[in-house]
Amino acid sequence: MWLLLKGLALRFVVGRTVGGMLATLLLVLVPVAGVLKVVGLPLLIVLGVVGAPVFLLLGVIGLPILLVLAFGGILLLFLGILLTVGLFAIKVLVPIVLIVWFVRWIFGKTKGPVVGPPPPEEPLGPVGG
Repeated sequence: MWLLLKGLALRFVVGRTVGGMLATLLLVLVPVAGVLKVVGLPLLIVLGVVGAPVFLLLGVIGLPILLVLAFGGILLLFLGILLTVGLFAIKVLVPIVLIVWFVRWIFGKTKGPVVGPPPPEEPLGPVGG
């Protein structure tokens, strides 16, 4: 079983480019960062937890340390902005959405069936010829 898992991991790593690996890593780490931030960890700790694999991946592929720090710092900057703005948007939008949903639910219960005017008994104007 362990050999199978190692083989799958190796095929996953070897079959991807560096950009694909970075994109997959960020695809996994952004929700993890969101969950850690919602749990209540400070932003710097969240960025440290998420940034460690990014820095390791960039270091393993052989980039110079200055490029690793610069590129990793830019990625973490964007992730920090995403977390800050995203949590602010959630804190603002969730109450508004809940209030709108509640008002529609209340007014939807008080409305009766919509009844239109009765149909005319005679046709209006000349019919047929």
